[in-house]
Amino acid sequence: MESAGVVSTTTPTSFRLRWDVFLSFRGEDTRHGITNTLYCSLVGEGLRVFRDDDALRRGDEIAPSLVEAIEDSASFVVILSENYATSRWCLQELARICELHSWSRRLVLPVFYGVDPSDVRKQGGPFKEAFFSHENRFGEQEAKKWREAMAKVGSLAGFVKKDERELIRVLLREVLQHVKNTPLEVATCAVGLDTRVTELINLLGVKSSGIKVVGLHGIGGIGKTTLAKAVFNKILVHFDHHSFISNVRELSKRGDGLVSLQKKLIGDLGPTGNFHLPADEVDANASRIRKIINENFNEKRVLIVLDDVDQENQLNALGLGARVKWINDVSIRIIITTRNKGVLNECYVNWTYEVRELHFDQALELFSYHALRREKPTKEFEQLSKQLVALTGNLPLALEVFGSFLLDKRKVTEWEDALNKLRDVRPHELQDVLKISFDALDRENQRIFLDVACCFLDLHTKREDITDVLRGCGFNAEIGLRVLEEKSLIKFTEGDGLWMHDQLRDMGKEIVQNENDDPGMRSRLWDRNQIMTVLQNHKGTRSIEGIVMDMKKVENGNQVVVHTEPFKSMVNLRLLQVNHVKLEGKFKFVPHELKWLQWQGCALKTLPSDFCPQKLAVLDLSESKIEKLWSSYSNNVAENLMVINLRGCPHLASLPDLSGHKNLRKIVLAYCVKLINIDKSVGTLISLRHLDMTGCLNLVEFPSDASGMKNLQTLVLTDCSNLKELPEDIGSMRSLKELYVNRTGIEKLPESIYRLEKLEKLSLNRCIHIKQLPRCVGKLASLKELHLDGSGLQELPDSVGSLENLEKLSLISCESLTAIPDTVGNLNLLKELFIKGKAITELPNSIGSLSYLKCLNVGGIQMRKLPDSIRGLVSSVELEIEGTSITCLPSQIGDLRLLERLEILNCTSLESLPDSTGGLLALTFIKISNASITELPESFGKLENLIELRLNKCRKLHKLPSSMGNLKSLHHLYMEETAVTELPESFGMLTCFMVLNMRKDPNKQEQPNSSFVTLPASFTNLLSLQELDARAWRICGEIADDFEKLATIEILDLGSNDFYKLPSSLRGLSLLRDLKLSKCEKLQSLPPLPSSLEKLDLANCISLATLSDLSNVKGLQELNLTNCEKLVDLPGLESLTSLRELYMSNCSTCA
Repeated sequence: MESAGVVSTTTPTSFRLRWDVFLSFRGEDTRHGITNTLYCSLVGEGLRVFRDDDALRRGDEIAPSLVEAIEDSASFVVILSENYATSRWCLQELARICELHSWSRRLVLPVFYGVDPSDVRKQGGPFKEAFFSHENRFGEQEAKKWREAMAKVGSLAGFVKKDERELIRVLLREVLQHVKNTPLEVATCAVGLDTRVTELINLLGVKSSGIKVVGLHGIGGIGKTTLAKAVFNKILVHFDHHSFISNVRELSKRGDGLVSLQKKLIGDLGPTGNFHLPADEVDANASRIRKIINENFNEKRVLIVLDDVDQENQLNALGLGARVKWINDVSIRIIITTRNKGVLNECYVNWTYEVRELHFDQALELFSYHALRREKPTKEFEQLSKQLVALTGNLPLALEVFGSFLLDKRKVTEWEDALNKLRDVRPHELQDVLKISFDALDRENQRIFLDVACCFLDLHTKREDITDVLRGCGFNAEIGLRVLEEKSLIKFTEGDGLWMHDQLRDMGKEIVQNENDDPGMRSRLWDRNQIMTVLQNHKGTRSIEGIVMDMKKVENGNQVVVHTEPFKSMVNLRLLQVNHVKLEGKFKFVPHELKWLQWQGCALKTLPSDFCPQKLAVLDLSESKIEKLWSSYSNNVAENLMVINLRGCPHLASLPDLSGHKNLRKIVLAYCVKLINIDKSVGTLISLRHLDMTGCLNLVEFPSDASGMKNLQTLVLTDCSNLKELPEDIGSMRSLKELYVNRTGIEKLPESIYRLEKLEKLSLNRCIHIKQLPRCVGKLASLKELHLDGSGLQELPDSVGSLENLEKLSLISCESLTAIPDTVGNLNLLKELFIKGKAITELPNSIGSLSYLKCLNVGGIQMRKLPDSIRGLVSSVELEIEGTSITCLPSQIGDLRLLERLEILNCTSLESLPDSTGGLLALTFIKISNASITELPESFGKLENLIELRLNKCRKLHKLPSSMGNLKSLHHLYMEETAVTELPESFGMLTCFMVLNMRKDPNKQEQPNSSFVTLPASFTNLLSLQELDARAWRICGEIADDFEKLATIEILDLGSNDFYKLPSSLRGLSLLRDLKLSKCEKLQSLPPLPSSLEKLDLANCISLATLSDLSNVKGLQELNLTNCEKLVDLPGLESLTSLRELYMSNCSTCA
């Protein structure tokens, strides 16, 4: 079966659509075969599936009921069979499906049933005659729409039918899972985004080098963050490192806010090394960040987004606030969003971009989507919709929230009531509009909303954590959160992080502030100063339900002291955060209604005996000095306790008897380094779902009797390096889904592990004492991921081939592993396979049976060839081979028609690529480095989708194919340190070409018979070229005067070449920012320069005698004239008011 990596479009849970799946198919081809089987399988999973009846199809026009079914479906499976295009109905269906896919991102799964995807894309093969017939009968205009739909669905990732049973199984899984591919969640309806995204991408000059900063500004709720996320997702593929930092304004208000931002940035960018950013050295850290980026990202591309910045010091703290010094080879794009345009004026930005309201028709479409799940309102609601939209000020947030408020209201009278409410609010006052949605919630869901806005949002809480707290408060947590999500009042990000728009958060806080002028009479307190005033003056009342106070940044080295007695009057207090606060006094004053206590940094050695919050559900004492949780009075501490979090308590030596706490669902003991064992009572906790003991370095024993842990779903023992064994009865944990024992001392897995019928993920990375897996591991029928990186594994059992649901197998750095069993070929659902180990000499032939494999990564193994069976990897989109002894690729590689990315790294014996490489028509990226290839096959010119080609350090490569000019999509070519001495004449045909880096090592001695080179005459036809690096290419004589045709060039490096003259047309390069001519030892003069120039490097131009007047380049910031011995005059130097750096050592003008 062939798959192109399913297009990941997600239908949000808030959709109120009638059908979960719409089946589009040609009845005579598939109705009684795959369509019927798939229909029954989907229905069997409880899905609502629409399957139309061929008997109902009469005439040429598609039935209105069918159109309605399409619009009322959340996802689509399109079965493209040989006769599909003969039916006008099928083509009309497809056109509408593609329309919906474009604007609402609904899931579309194409199935190529006995047809070639390329025939679908190009309407060739069995479809050719059908379209000729349609054009004659219905006209070219109508047929053109259908051709476009076929081309679009043919280019989507889908499945090519091989084994029908497996096909059904995978389709079922994809529909149920709705796999996501986008890095950041963006608006489900992207109305008005496309044009703005394109404009911003053009401003950023994504494919060029250098530093560019764009600032987005506009009022709250206008869509700045959505736009920034959409651009981030779109251009991410062009960058090696990236960071998206949300809510900068709110994060910076925290005690350690600026330092946490700094750590987030460096953590996201992920440079190698261990970088320490001290909490009290914000300014020094900013310098460290710049140094880290400069030193670790040489020749790398970096993308940074800073969302909701409101002060210059936030940018300064991140080392991005001013005209800072970056090294030349760092390419950085920075996007800043802010409500305060003045912030952008204080820092260096290339462009500012005001995000404005949507046009009315766009606003109407967005409202209609959220209120009616339609592109346009029905006639019944059309006029009401227009009136409602007019009152929202066309603000996306208001349209989304108010539209979601109306989603379950289907009577005109209900919409009229909503219109009257909206008319009562202040004109264009966003929070008043949003409050209508809040007012419509029931009492419990209003309380949940206010808890989130005032107490939990700034804690960066995950869905699971907030659910624990809300459940402990007696709320229907899952239902309540789902209601808020459906009303667009909250969202959960890709990693299940809680997110709320800052306007909604501010509205929630304003609601609480309006409860009473006296903070002590309000329901929730979050402002540190107000909290201290209430406590110090004993002004707390029964109105207070929640207090959140984080004092992590200790002033003057003294911990803030709070007395417990003021809490006595807060009898309804249920949420209390007192992080890094010293509580003094009697703990009996802590209200008994307390449900959640977060006391990070608690200085107590044990909880006092008079602390008896009997209704406590969540106890978080992480990062505290606690040594012993409690003594014999444990039954007084909340029989309903559900969560205990003691993460990072380095002095905790033991746990008390927890057998009395039958409701415990989660225990976190991560990094309790002094903990040697855990109380045997843990093994009896029947409600326990999650146990995390990461980094308990001295843990030597896990409870031997785990028979009571029947509901445990996640067990984490990673970095428990002294733990030698798992309990023999681990099979009793029948509900276990995830087991992590990375970097532990265990030597074997218990035989009972086969009883873990629900286990989906098993991770044994760096378990160096594990030499083999038990044969029974093949009985783990639900296992999806098996990670064995860096383990001591010597062999894989044949039974691993029985893991019928396995999707990922990772065997990186398994240095003792000598072979991969043939049975691996039985892993029909495997999508990712990583094999790296020096003792392995070959891949099994059976690997060609992995028809669903998307990614194959092979490295460090001593194989001399890939198996010919590789042709069977028909679904593969990524192939990486590193550090092997292969001399060539098999010709069968040309059968990998869906391959998008090919990397061959440090395979020094590789001498050639087969002609069949030209058949890899889906390739967008090729990287071949440090290989012995001498030339590329002429068939390379067929790679019409290739965007980036990297050939660095292929030192024997002496020729590029003449067909290079056919690579119409090529944007980047990197071929540093190759033996290529000339570019083919066809090079000028690369109309989309943007970056050419072909520098050579200037210190390498040329061969005696090596000749000087010139650029081909067609070179100046590269009208999109933005960056050229031809250092040390031995370009001689004078450069052609038509060089000015390269009008888009921004960075030009011609250093270490042998020309003596540059063309006078150089001045016409109006976008040129950086000109590098260092060590051009024969260069005698410099013509007038373009006014756009910012950097000019003429170091070691020892023959340079004259410079043109520099007064034209007033924006010049850096000028290097080191060792320009013959240069005696610098005309116009006094006009360079922007000049920051001037190097003139050993220059005659200094005399």
